[in-house]
Amino acid sequence: MRQALEFYKKLIPFLPPDVAAWDDASNNKWLVSGSGALIMNPPSAWAVARRDAPQVAEQCWTHGFPAGPKGRFAPFLPFFWSIWNFSKNKEAAKSLLVHLSQPASIEKLVAASGGYDLPAFEKLTTLKTWAEEGPPKGTLYHYPNPYKHQTLSIAASPAPPKVAQQIYAQAILTKMCLRYHQGEAMEKTLAWAEGECEGYHAELTRGFRRNGAHCSCDGRCGAHPSMPLRQRDRGAGA
Repeated sequence: MRQALEFYKKLIPFLPPDVAAWDDASNNKWLVSGSGALIMNPPSAWAVARRDAPQVAEQCWTHGFPAGPKGRFAPFLPFFWSIWNFSKNKEAAKSLLVHLSQPASIEKLVAASGGYDLPAFEKLTTLKTWAEEGPPKGTLYHYPNPYKHQTLSIAASPAPPKVAQQIYAQAILTKMCLRYHQGEAMEKTLAWAEGECEGYHAELTRGFRRNGAHCSCDGRCGAHPSMPLRQRDRGAGA
């Protein structure tokens, strides 16, 4: 974490001056406008450029992340399909999910999204859509990590899921970089983040007590106050 903060302190001065106020669409607009040259993003900006600014789209190429001291990492945000336990036709729903999870169905879904949607299956990273989409042809080829040269990383892992959700939604990691860049002492930034995470964890624990919930996770969820923190940390990613 300390290395990452030091890196961002050096990087941020080279970013647009208003970057701290950006929302989810700002980096896309920056690229499509022709003002920017590099963003860390799925190819949604390229898709908009193909529609609104083809002269920008034809110069875009999606590639892997730079390697750091610990390796090459890429963000991974999995989504899941589920069936409500009160559903009236569970068998039909299960059959539909099985059908949609077949390679042939996934290939159609990827094609329909223009290559934007990624299947969460490791062996389905070389579908023809990514090699053929353009301009320029093949611009999305490296997007699904076909050579497995990157380690896929979920934000805030291995924190307990409900804690990690808050870390992600409240942009704790991003705020840490900004606070340190703006001159806050390293130890104060780390202490602030620790306090935020402890608050999320305390709320999770209170939720278990309030709801009278019973958990059979053997401590893996990290919500049991009777467990030593070190043990909870080890179990969180299991």
